[in-house]
Amino acid sequence: MKVAFPTNDRKTIAERTGRCKEFAIFDVVNSNITINYVANHHEHHEHDENKEHEHSHDEAMGILADVDLLIVKKIGKHMKSDLDKNNIKYKKVDEIEINNIIKKIQGGDLNNI
Repeated sequence: MKVAFPTNDRKTIAERTGRCKEFAIFDVVNSNITINYVANHHEHHEHDENKEHEHSHDEAMGILADVDLLIVKKIGKHMKSDLDKNNIKYKKVDEIEINNIIKKIQGGDLNNI
């Protein structure tokens, strides 16, 4: 199972999913774990009076395209819309320590993360 986490410090889930520094992607197969960190270059352009606000998570959608689950603390409306459009499953959690969540996933405890 491939699980992704938005992170700024490689230890905890970032508060802002779309603006995280990188995504930690864990490939969990029984007791074997492979971890990759992929930089997130979020594009967020402020609008002026003559232009509509631009908000893109295209790069993040590419990074997350082959994950089974994205674990987030919070999710903004634009990110949620992009995830839904791209059929990327996500789960909001209260726990912020990535290693604690990975241990539960390894134990098959997806319902209690």
